[in-house]
Amino acid sequence: MSMKIKILIILFAFAFSPANAQKQWTLQECIRYAKERNITVKMQSVSQQNQEIRLNTAKNQRLPNLSSNVNQTFSFGRGASPADNSYQSLNSLSTSLSVSTSMPLFTGFQIPNNIAAAKFDLQAAIADFEKAKEDIELAVISAYLQILYNKELLEITQNQQTLSARQLERIEELYRLGRTAEAQVYEIKSQKANDELAVVQAKNDLQLSILTLTQLLELPSPEGFDIEAPNIDADLILLSNPEQTYANALTTRASIRAEEYRLASSEKTVEVAKSAYFPQLSFGAGYSNNYYKINGFNNSPFTQQLKNNESKYIGFSLNIPVFNRFETRNNIRAAKLNVKNQELQLENIKKNLYKEIQQAYYNATGAREKYKSAEIALESTKKAYEFAKEKFENGRSTTYEFNDASNNLMKASANLSQAKYDYVFRKKILDFYNGLREE
Repeated sequence: MSMKIKILIILFAFAFSPANAQKQWTLQECIRYAKERNITVKMQSVSQQNQEIRLNTAKNQRLPNLSSNVNQTFSFGRGASPADNSYQSLNSLSTSLSVSTSMPLFTGFQIPNNIAAAKFDLQAAIADFEKAKEDIELAVISAYLQILYNKELLEITQNQQTLSARQLERIEELYRLGRTAEAQVYEIKSQKANDELAVVQAKNDLQLSILTLTQLLELPSPEGFDIEAPNIDADLILLSNPEQTYANALTTRASIRAEEYRLASSEKTVEVAKSAYFPQLSFGAGYSNNYYKINGFNNSPFTQQLKNNESKYIGFSLNIPVFNRFETRNNIRAAKLNVKNQELQLENIKKNLYKEIQQAYYNATGAREKYKSAEIALESTKKAYEFAKEKFENGRSTTYEFNDASNNLMKASANLSQAKYDYVFRKKILDFYNGLREE
């Protein structure tokens, strides 16, 4: 055997080894990946980082500032003589430099209140980031369960297609033996064609649901993507009633925390506006120096001038507000109105949350009952199908009756699958409100 053939065999075996089989994503992996890669979540992370910068800026207001200035000037033409103050045509140059600093000592509590407000804004941004991750988690769960449902539906339609194909083979054999009419052959062919169409539609629905999930994960393409089929917990027990769930949600939902932090920030903003009523005290210090040179005159040396011309100062500045055309009063009124608006916003969000929980609870309750009914319906439909199949095989019923029983069985199976995943999703929403997460 040549070396090239050996290499090809090794590569072929490696490509189809279990280690290189197609990866199947678990629900937890999808959730973690979406939280790291989803663009909406990333945008909220940027907003949080921006708020961290604002907090840092607010804290730095306590620090002294420092500025420096250097000027170099060249003068030409007629000007006042430094010797006798007469006007002459002179050429001169001058150099000046200065350094100054100032530091707030008392700002009417404006700085500490600004810092406190910025801290609450940061906490609100963190809560918004958590809410974005909660939203993407719920969207991933929904998309994941939709794939599982579409997979089951595809399997149901494929099984039905297989049954139709077998039934067609049998009815054609009976037709060749003269034991059935040609019309029944065409009826079974029609049923088989409809079943094939259902398979095509189920495959398309499955591909679209896979596309939805991969888009949430920000994957470049759905090609080769597949998920792991977990053990679906479809127990019929709901953990709590709406009141208990609402009490849990008030302490766990990030959207509630975000609005509470914004309310606290708006209350600090009122104190910031009130600071304009207080005097403002600041400390300042500075140093300056100059050097002059005039052509045609005896100029002192550079070092001597720097020694003679230097100037230093330190001082305190007290700014006492007297009347600013009611600007401060109106700013306080506007800040208080913002607090009131934020209180209403928080109340509205809590009210909407309670409505969502009530709807989720009754949706879960209804889905549970639908799931139980679908189970009973499937069992009855299976028995009806078996009776119809036996009658048809014994020539005691028509093809139409058998096809009708077969279609009813497929519909009952699909209805049970849909009811199961709908109930699982509704139950997970309730668990979500109760603070029970997938991770």
